[in-house]
Amino acid sequence: MTGWLIYGEKDAIKNKGYIEFYETEGKAIGIRIELIFREYLEIGVENNQWFLRYKGKECQKPDFAIVRTIFPLLSRQLECLSIPVFNSAEVSRICNDKALTYQEVAALGIPIVNTTFVENAMVMEKYQRIMEPTVIKTVDGHGGSQVFLALPKATPKNKDIYEDLRRVESAREEILRGIASSDCVMQPLITGRHQDLRVYVIGRDIVAAILRTSKEGFRANYSLGGEIRTYELSEKENRVVKKIIQHFSFGMVGIDFLIGEDGELIFNEIEDVVGARMLYQCTDINLVKEYLEFICGKCLKEQQP
Repeated sequence: MTGWLIYGEKDAIKNKGYIEFYETEGKAIGIRIELIFREYLEIGVENNQWFLRYKGKECQKPDFAIVRTIFPLLSRQLECLSIPVFNSAEVSRICNDKALTYQEVAALGIPIVNTTFVENAMVMEKYQRIMEPTVIKTVDGHGGSQVFLALPKATPKNKDIYEDLRRVESAREEILRGIASSDCVMQPLITGRHQDLRVYVIGRDIVAAILRTSKEGFRANYSLGGEIRTYELSEKENRVVKKIIQHFSFGMVGIDFLIGEDGELIFNEIEDVVGARMLYQCTDINLVKEYLEFICGKCLKEQQP
């Protein structure tokens, strides 16, 4: 069995060790993992047929593809060619757009921060009319990037309210540069406990949960300096996560929640191309092995008549 591991070329350099992990674990269970760079893939329609070329040449189709880059159109093209894709094109399309994700999860009765969807051309107009501390996120941002804090222009009666927030407020120019041409979502700032929770999921199974606590600012991402530890989900929290899992058809994702003032889970986002550094630092779980075993089982099942 041969599987493609698709990365952007620059991301592949940064994730060299993780890629080698896939190659090693794949070999151990009889899977040959081929590293494929998205930049050298050519896709389209020719003579009314879908085509797929790599480095300018026709290529033999793999048994499956693990897409570790955000390119829903590529994922869909692979599926059109009957190549099983992890995560699927539909998961990639929805979960790499925060607005689409909120639309989907809103139907599940799970607490979500009040959110306004804002097209790019309207962001600055909405920014000027902010009446409370507001988080502005691009719909396609990842890893805590392209997340900005905006405060009302009017000075509140109690100046101390915003004293700490002023230190981490994003300047207008920073927001403009950061959002570029992206659409955004705007949400009131949820101070809570300055914590969030990432739940790692493979298929319909919860693998583990990692609690992240911000050292400063309003973002708890590990890559931005947050502290991390394992977390045991309560029965109630487990049910919340399961609602999301049952709604989608995941390969492997990270489901992120904010932690409210009373310790409640508030849905935040779903990471399609989820990182595993936190999990490997906090546990001895072999996430890559479990994922490849899941993929192998899924592919074999689909091949059965």
